[in-house]
Amino acid sequence: MLTLYSYPNSRSLRVAWTLEELGLDYRIHSLDLKAGEGHSPEYLAIHPDGKAPALVDGELALFESSAICRYLAAREGRLLPQSLAGQAQMDQWLSFLTTELEQPLWTLAKHTFALPEDQRCDAIKQTAQWEFQRALKALQRRF
Repeated sequence: MLTLYSYPNSRSLRVAWTLEELGLDYRIHSLDLKAGEGHSPEYLAIHPDGKAPALVDGELALFESSAICRYLAAREGRLLPQSLAGQAQMDQWLSFLTTELEQPLWTLAKHTFALPEDQRCDAIKQTAQWEFQRALKALQRRF
């Protein structure tokens, strides 16, 4: 049985969505990261940074939502391009989305509400907004 280690309002949703699209049986283990559950020795053996999501499939433990979704699609032989060029383009856009588009949004979120207040830096928000708009324009040029 597949086990998805999940936390509300996280990238766990991507993995749950992929599991549902593939029609796979799985169970969800909801983590209470605010209570420190992600830093238990048992969970750190699954995800060395104590974050969510993570997926356990038998002896295999994976973290990072993109990698988990790609693994699940490959495991089931569905949802992936069949040609090498198609796979390369998919990997290209997955990388672009996580490094160029999502990264500044997450930086903005961290410095708005996710980090402890004493770790937030208002000055970085303007740069993050600029980076996001730049990436969005590139995405719009392509699509």
